[in-house]
Formats: sequence, structure tokens, C-alpha cells
Amino acid sequence: MAKFLFVVPPFFGHINPTLSIGASLIEKGHSVAWTGLIPLEKEYIPMKGIYFYPEELLAPHKKEIEYILSLQGNGSNLSGLETLKLALEQTYIPFAKIMMAGVFSVIEKFNPDVIINDCITFAGSLAAYKKGIPCATTTTSPPEAMGDPKIAPKVTEWCHNLIIKLQNDLGIYGKEELINSKELNMVFTSYEFAGYKIPPNNLTFIGPVFGRPSPVTFDWEKFETYKNPKIYVSLGTVVEDIRQDFFKRIVNIFGEKPVTVIASAEPSLLKEWPNNFVVQKKLPQIELLQKVDVVISHGGFNTINESLINELPILVIPIAYDQFYNASLIEKSGCGIRLRYKRMKDSEIENAIYELLNNPVYKKAAKYIKRTFINAGGNHKAVKLLENLVNSNKNL
Repeated sequence: MAKFLFVVPPFFGHINPTLSIGASLIEKGHSVAWTGLIPLEKEYIPMKGIYFYPEELLAPHKKEIEYILSLQGNGSNLSGLETLKLALEQTYIPFAKIMMAGVFSVIEKFNPDVIINDCITFAGSLAAYKKGIPCATTTTSPPEAMGDPKIAPKVTEWCHNLIIKLQNDLGIYGKEELINSKELNMVFTSYEFAGYKIPPNNLTFIGPVFGRPSPVTFDWEKFETYKNPKIYVSLGTVVEDIRQDFFKRIVNIFGEKPVTVIASAEPSLLKEWPNNFVVQKKLPQIELLQKVDVVISHGGFNTINESLINELPILVIPIAYDQFYNASLIEKSGCGIRLRYKRMKDSEIENAIYELLNNPVYKKAAKYIKRTFINAGGNHKAVKLLENLVNSNKNL
């Protein structure tokens, strides 16, 4: 049996898929650990898994980490280039520098056979390179979410120079980018949904993964009494600056209408919620998506995957970051309708929802994408690929 170490960022959209893969690895008898920049509650870690939080090494950076996290909620006000600057220069690279010492300390304690870094958590791949440990990468959205390098070569050069400078600062020299694995990069979607006719050689599309712990209480008995069409609404965990305005609009549109709205939101966000709204900060999303009829999403990839695997049409309203690219995939695949947040009218939201509820073409498209997800392999494929990575490196 092997030891696997996941190096993750402080964003649940990126952490959650690793918890699912980790649970599957543990079921096969492997030892699995995680490490990151923030503490993670024990109930989120799969049974027999370990979460290392190198508190002493991160303590001197506490204020910097908090400041960087506070920047993430302002994404809706930024242009495309400003968003890229926030992501790469102001978030991913500083986090990599902050994390390196802690990752090295966890490597010494856990002695992993393979390090698995999230695609924006460069410290995992760079630490693996420096220690000579095999590395895999997990990618939540296809790389094109960051833009086509052929369209903006100067931007691509700027990104490359920043990454090479980071590597130089960490004692890694040369012009090759090493922030992600060259051996195995697993993408949590199907190549068909990502828009490829033939998958590129540097990416392995494994589809969505499931099975992470879900330690969330929910009144299922009351939920089963709701007989109207059910709309699930989620804005994810990052974007904060427009959250209140967004849910006010949802309330104005659907309040007291013959639908039930399940909103992933802090109940104190609004003074009063209509009687046909179920509002809870943390919801058992995977389980709920098996029982609703349509989804309103900002375009986070976990929500997209978990909706489509349940053949649910999606009204996608991207706010920031890779959400615009993700929204384009929904639109191109025919699985939903895309609206622009800053331009949309309340009537457009309402009309879109009833179109998605009543026109079977969207559900039919979602059913096709579901088949491509299943064919991609999911958890079983991820485990097999990681076990093969261990075995191939043992034979060297």
C-alpha cells in the first residue's frame, strides 16, 4: 500500500474533489493525508485520513493569508486581466511561498510516495520536484479557463515570467514551468464537455468524483413535503461582494411563487425570507441535487458537475474568475442558459427558469453529458491512475 499527500488551497471548490479521491484511496487500503493553509474541521476529512496543519510555520503569515483571502470576494468588480493578476500574482504565488516550509515539514512527517497538488497550489508540485517525489495534479476546470495563449501571447509571457521568478526564488532554476505535474494531470470533467474532439496528451479527463464526507444536518422530512418545482441556488464560497444583492433579486422574483427555492446562503443575509424559501449556510448539496428540478449557479465547477450528473438544467450567472469559461461550456453543450450578472433583468431570470423547467431539450443535453462523465471513470479511474503512478516510479 502507498502513501498519498494532497496539497490543497484554502478554497472548498478545490478541496472537495480531493476529499472524494482520498476517500476512495483509503477504501483501497492506502494511507492518505492532506495539508493546507487553513485548519480543516475533522468531520470533513474521510475516516482514517489525516489533515496536517503546520500552524507554527504558518503563524507568522497569518495576517497576509487573511488579507489575500479577503481580496477574493471582490472578483465581480475586476476586468479579465485584473482577475488574472489577482489570481496569479496576488494569490497563487504568495500562497506558494508561504506554504513551502510547511509542505516540507509534512513531507518529513508523512513520507509520501506521491504528492498530489491542486492546480493552483504550486507549493505541492515544487516541493515534490525539490524532494524527488512523484507528483500528480488535480484540475477543477480545464486550463482554457485561464485563456488561450495564442490569443494573448504577451499575457502568456507575463504569466510564464512570474512563474519562473517564483521558481528561482525557491531555488529552482531553468525556464521550464514546474508548478503542475508533467506525469499526471487529472481534470474533473469529460473531454466532451470541455469541448475537445480528441483529448490533449497532457491532460487526463476523469469526470466528476464523489464520496466525500457530508457532515451537514438538514430537515429532510420537511423538505419532502414541498411538492412544487424545486430550484437550488448556490453562489459558492468565494464571491461575497454581490451576495446580498443577488439573493434579494432571487427573493423578489420567486418569493411566494408556486416554486420552492433552496438557497445556500447565510440566513442573516436578509432580514426576512419568503415562506417558500429554504435557507441554510451549508447544505448537503450532493444529496439535494438528486431531488431538485433546476439549478441557479455562479458557474463553480463542482456545482456544474454535481448538477449534470443528476441531469439537471442550469441557469448559470458567472460573477468572476473561471466562472465565465465554465458558463460558456454550459451554453455550448446545451445544458442550460447563461445570463450576464451586470446586465440581466429580473424578468430574464424568471423566464430562463421556466424555460429550463418546461423545455426538455436542456435535460436531454444534460443526460448526454452525464453519460460522458460516467464513461470518463470518476473515482475508480483516479485511484487506478494514482496507483499506476506509484508502481511506475517504483520500477525506475
